[in-house]
Amino acid sequence: MTLKDYLDQNKLSLKAFGDRCGVSAPTVLRARDGINIPSRRTLRAIVDATNGAVSIQDLVRVDHDTDVAQQK
Repeated sequence: MTLKDYLDQNKLSLKAFGDRCGVSAPTVLRARDGINIPSRRTLRAIVDATNGAVSIQDLVRVDHDTDVAQQK
């Protein structure tokens, strides 16, 4: 599930979800929109806050040919 879908389904604002994760609303926005690759801490916080509904794979794509992480 995408982070956007999770936020929409649960009617959560960026700020409310950021508070739940312990990160800022702009950090949630950047993760939601794929603007940058979240830190490991932020990735784990999002997965934990969504009880796994949003996975690391939902947030980051890894090119297995080069093992390079890319934003989704």
